[in-house]
Amino acid sequence: MTPLAHPEIQPKAEFLSMPLSNTFRTVSAPGTGRRAVQLTTGHATCYPLYYFIPSFSADGRRLVYHRSDADEVQLHTLDLVTGESAQITRARGTETRWIPWCSDSPPGVLDHRSVLNVARDEVIYFDGGEARSVGIGGGNDRLLFSLPEDRIAIGQNCVSGDGEWFVYIHHGRESFREVYPPDQPLDKAGNRSASKGTVLAAHHLDTGEHRDLVVINSPIHHVLPWGEDQLVFCHPATENGMLLTDLNGGWYAHLRTQDSQGGCVCHYVSTAVGIAYEVLGGKDGVFSGLYDPASHRRHEFRLPGYFGYTHTGRDPEGKLWFYENATPETHDLHFLARHVPGGRDEWMPLTGNWPTFGSQQKSHFHPQVTPDRNWILLVAGDPASGTNHLFLLDISDLKDTEGLRHPLQS
Repeated sequence: MTPLAHPEIQPKAEFLSMPLSNTFRTVSAPGTGRRAVQLTTGHATCYPLYYFIPSFSADGRRLVYHRSDADEVQLHTLDLVTGESAQITRARGTETRWIPWCSDSPPGVLDHRSVLNVARDEVIYFDGGEARSVGIGGGNDRLLFSLPEDRIAIGQNCVSGDGEWFVYIHHGRESFREVYPPDQPLDKAGNRSASKGTVLAAHHLDTGEHRDLVVINSPIHHVLPWGEDQLVFCHPATENGMLLTDLNGGWYAHLRTQDSQGGCVCHYVSTAVGIAYEVLGGKDGVFSGLYDPASHRRHEFRLPGYFGYTHTGRDPEGKLWFYENATPETHDLHFLARHVPGGRDEWMPLTGNWPTFGSQQKSHFHPQVTPDRNWILLVAGDPASGTNHLFLLDISDLKDTEGLRHPLQS
């Protein structure tokens, strides 16, 4: 199996001993009393880069995040040692909403589509049709390229495993409006299969070379790296699930798509042991799985019956398996302590009901393990402001999930 090549997998030694700033407020997680540290405050909603990809700098000290208020959505960095936050973008784009997956967004960066290049300590973002790069310290903001006027960046993007390529998704502006009319809710939007000419593209950050990797008549919503040069993307309208290509492009292969019971992959994350994912919409409930693109082996198991809309938590090392669960009654986080194939799995609640404010992407936990592996970073509701903010949930007591370290090996 090809491991995910990414500097974030091996936390820097100096980060393991870095103290958190004492300016952060400590709270107790609802339901469990587990210690949590609130990193952001105020009358804005704060959330990391889309949780499939990194939000922490190479040294683990700085966190890159969105701050969205009534006036603008911009990228900021937070120094976890000093507690100091700084705005690093001054974007003025007006059509920033990630259609159809997020609520309205104010002017600024294209929402949910920015990328932290850990290998280079720079953030790549879109200001309207301009793709720009800025250092995580806020310096050296530069133009990478501009999209044609009739194209718009529509998906969650990434960089290649070696940090040399920026991989992004774009679509015809008018065609996209026809498929996803901005004045209609998601459940009344147009037919996704009517989309034409979506491009999965790559831009080399040193040479400026552009490549069209895949052109498909369907929106693509996410792309993330697998290994040094492969990419996993989703969700074509008529073959909903995970697909694989590489930086040479011109092809793609099916990984996990719909099954006979109606279920399909929704969220998935690259790990050192395979691609972890969950399967929603099936007749027999919600499932979780691990997939090896090299051998096409997969291992799937049913999640608890009380799980509703589920996000698979992100652990780049693939050692801790945890899930965000949202139902009409509760919004909570659960840890799989022990997986017993064919038997009864052992589960541990990490939080009770922790409501968030608003809807769609800005209201999700987006849970992910920090580089030092002592915390889960999540977005949770702050009743004091009536908005969502970034929290660290203490998981220093957790041991690795048993039974899922190498389930794909014979």
